Amino acid sequence: MNRILYLFVLVCFTFGYSKTIYGEYTYTYGDDETLTTAKQKCQTLAKRDAVEKFATYITSETVIRNYQTESDEIIANTEAMITDVKTVEERIDKSNTTIYYKVSAEVDEEKILAVYNERERIRLEKIEAERKLQADKLEAERKAEAARIEAERKAQELKLKAEKEALEAKLKHEKEMASIEQETEKLKLSREINEKDRRFWKTQKWIALGAFAGSAALGTYFNFQGSSNYDDYKSATTTASADDLYDKAESNYLYRDVTFSVSVLPLGYFFYAWYKESQY
Repeated sequence: MNRILYLFVLVCFTFGYSKTIYGEYTYTYGDDETLTTAKQKCQTLAKRDAVEKFATYITSETVIRNYQTESDEIIANTEAMITDVKTVEERIDKSNTTIYYKVSAEVDEEKILAVYNERERIRLEKIEAERKLQADKLEAERKAEAARIEAERKAQELKLKAEKEALEAKLKHEKEMASIEQETEKLKLSREINEKDRRFWKTQKWIALGAFAGSAALGTYFNFQGSSNYDDYKSATTTASADDLYDKAESNYLYRDVTFSVSVLPLGYFFYAWYKESQY
């Protein structure tokens, strides 16, 4: 009982920020297709319709318009994040060889928008860094020119003093070069450490993606098993077999929901690792 309550709380927390989307599709199948294959194709196309509708909606958001993001990219990101796909309505017209499906799914709108917010943040930081670098370069050039003019003026006033200053400048330059070499070595070491960290997060990213794909595939398997049990239940000839098939279908659907819910965790870790990798 405690385990079921824990799973219920986990599901509620996972979908607390989800948005329900809907899609529908009518599919006409040919004589060379089985009814099961045609139903799977129709469900897939209905899910695609839901994703495309959501992509059309989210494109109207200001944050997306600013990036001029391609619709295909939004659809791809949405398809990777949808969970809890359910059949809302099913109609099969065998006389006209048509199948109609209406499905619903859950998608985290805030997480999708966060991807594009992060891109904008990185872009602005890059612009600011380039601006600062250019400003520092101009300031260094100005100071260098001023130093050269001052040196020439002093050289004209007193040759001996100029020679003395030249010697001091040479010693200072040698000291600065030694300091630069030390800083270069420190920077090289720092880059090596950063590269090691970047490779670590890159590995973590793909591990998380693999875990997500595995859990999502398992959820899809349970969904298929549940649908198959439910179809067998509807065609059962005895009450005992019908009850058994119905219980199996419900059990598979429960496993499907839990698996899809759990798959959000590695997906979230995937984006976290992706973000950490981009910092190096």
